[in-house]
Amino acid sequence: MRDSRVHTVERLGYRVRRRRKELGLSQAALAAQLGVERKWVLKLEAGNPGAELALVLRALDALGLHVMVSEQTPEARPSPLDEVFRRLQRTGRR
Repeated sequence: MRDSRVHTVERLGYRVRRRRKELGLSQAALAAQLGVERKWVLKLEAGNPGAELALVLRALDALGLHVMVSEQTPEARPSPLDEVFRRLQRTGRR
């Protein structure tokens, strides 16, 4: 898996699910490793914005993923059109 920016909780959930599958882990196995219910992993992978940050960081660590925080320059900020394109992509998948 290559490095990529994650701008939404949905994208984070996608990356978690993808990495979990790459490692051959079931949701139940990851949940057991984290000491949570499978439902918590399901919600994380669905992009739950209310997930406890400490648990999210533990999940990322368990999957061998890491978080990098960096400052955005004004020209690097996503444009309002990014949200429009993201919604259109989601609609197109159905």
